Amino acid sequence: MSEVSNNINTGVEYEIALFYKLLKNQPNEQTQVMNAINRRYDVAKVKSIIAETDTSSIERALSAAGFVLVDASFETQNDEVGPADIVMHVTNRSGQKKKIGLSVKYANTCTLNVTGRNFITDAQIAQLRGQLPRYTDMYIREMTNAYGNVNNWFRKRKPSNTTDQYIDLIRDAVIANWRNVRNKTTLLSALFHSDSPIEFWVVTYGNYGYTLKTKPQTIDMSRANDVTVGKYQTSYVAFYLDGIMVGHMQVKFNNGFVEKCKKLNPDVVCQGVEIAYGQPFSSWNFSVEK
Repeated sequence: MSEVSNNINTGVEYEIALFYKLLKNQPNEQTQVMNAINRRYDVAKVKSIIAETDTSSIERALSAAGFVLVDASFETQNDEVGPADIVMHVTNRSGQKKKIGLSVKYANTCTLNVTGRNFITDAQIAQLRGQLPRYTDMYIREMTNAYGNVNNWFRKRKPSNTTDQYIDLIRDAVIANWRNVRNKTTLLSALFHSDSPIEFWVVTYGNYGYTLKTKPQTIDMSRANDVTVGKYQTSYVAFYLDGIMVGHMQVKFNNGFVEKCKKLNPDVVCQGVEIAYGQPFSSWNFSVEK
């Protein structure tokens, strides 16, 4: 149960709470999970989510599909079950067993964190990295003019026109290179989880309970080369098929435009604070349309 007691991934408390509730037919397992929850630093929050979580909508959906919930397993770090964080072990009326995954989210529709290297070339990345020092100087001037002392804005996620401008350069690179991406079928299959080894549903928590989506959206992978891309809002690249937006990807810095320096030699020193350049290519968020 160490995966339950020690996991600190963002949003994992919702996965754990739902997992606990789905063990209603396995009281011994449920007790073990609660013991692990009691060892968590956020035990009160997990228990509050448990209290607000009703699994009846999931059980009704299973019943409508001809299945009964027997057991559940916590699979948040198991890539072999696709995007599933929890796997429901179910049986049909004939006693045949099946696994159905649940991808659990909180207030977002992100289906995959993906590296920018899937969309732009090494040469483009090198060219963009070469501009990062200049944009970092611009960012520091912008923040200092707006907020003063470095401690008023560093690692505070303040809105920034400089950040938007740099992300726009990346989006231009993505759009310019899209026609040259040769593995579109493989890439889009991963983005839309059309290659998931088991069926999965999506559970999205919000301010009031959760919503259940039993048919996650995908696209016909034989038409991967017909997908086009364009800019959407301030920081997104939209994916279109037949003029309809089927997905969008947030181009972003992994931990902010600038980061706390963990290197021996900082990239920048501002008012005595050692700063490292941000990481703009390592973790972008892809979401399917609702």
